[in-house]
Amino acid sequence: MLILVFDTSEDRDKFVTIYETYRNTIYYTLCRYNLDEYTKEDLSQDIYIILAKHLDKIDLNDHTRTMNYIITIARNYCSNYLRSKMRHPEDLLDEIPETQTNLDEILDSLIVKEQIHHLAEEINKLEDIYKSVLELKYITGFSNDEIASFLKIKKKTVEMRLYRANQLLRKKLKE
Repeated sequence: MLILVFDTSEDRDKFVTIYETYRNTIYYTLCRYNLDEYTKEDLSQDIYIILAKHLDKIDLNDHTRTMNYIITIARNYCSNYLRSKMRHPEDLLDEIPETQTNLDEILDSLIVKEQIHHLAEEINKLEDIYKSVLELKYITGFSNDEIASFLKIKKKTVEMRLYRANQLLRKKLKE
């Protein structure tokens, strides 16, 4: 359980609003990294602490900017966490489910995790205009119309950015 203490009731109310509005966004951003539920919970609590420390940087009236800020914090925090896990390879053995005894299943599982991690890295390398439409489409599950109104661009622009992002990713992954 996460307990935070705020200086004012306005700060507390702002944090509660952020939590209620963006908790699914944080969760789906963490889902992108193929983490177990316990790790997602731990990381999301850490992200909420970061957000609580930086309440002054969040403008609830600018939904787009707030959403991008929160996704960026979640993405960066998760990337840093995974990078630190890679520095300590002995911890990776804990992530292999105990029920898998077949060597082929273990290798397949590791290959899939590596591919997902590689895909996430390539997505993070994309320009923000492509990254944001990919996240809004596939992580938060918005429709193209919702993305267009959210980003204040035309639906055709959303479709083109999704197409170009997918093309860029295909090209990068073939390399």
